[in-house]
Amino acid sequence: MGLLAWVLIGVLVAVMMRLLWPARSGMFAIAVVTTTAGALIGGYICAVFNIGTLATLDARALFAAIIGALLFLFLFRKLRVN
Repeated sequence: MGLLAWVLIGVLVAVMMRLLWPARSGMFAIAVVTTTAGALIGGYICAVFNIGTLATLDARALFAAIIGALLFLFLFRKLRVN
């Protein structure tokens, strides 16, 4: 359940950012992929440090997944070539 939740967090962060910070039409799919990757990496880092696992969810692991998703999206938007 944890892996699915981290993927859903990535998608939800992308949707929220789309509403708050509109982008060009083709960028939404890239934002979904970017935030999902960030959420997975944030969740995986928590699993490595034994904060949460892929089988169960912990509030700290969810927070790390959200932070990872936002960080990846922020870095992608800053490093993107127009």
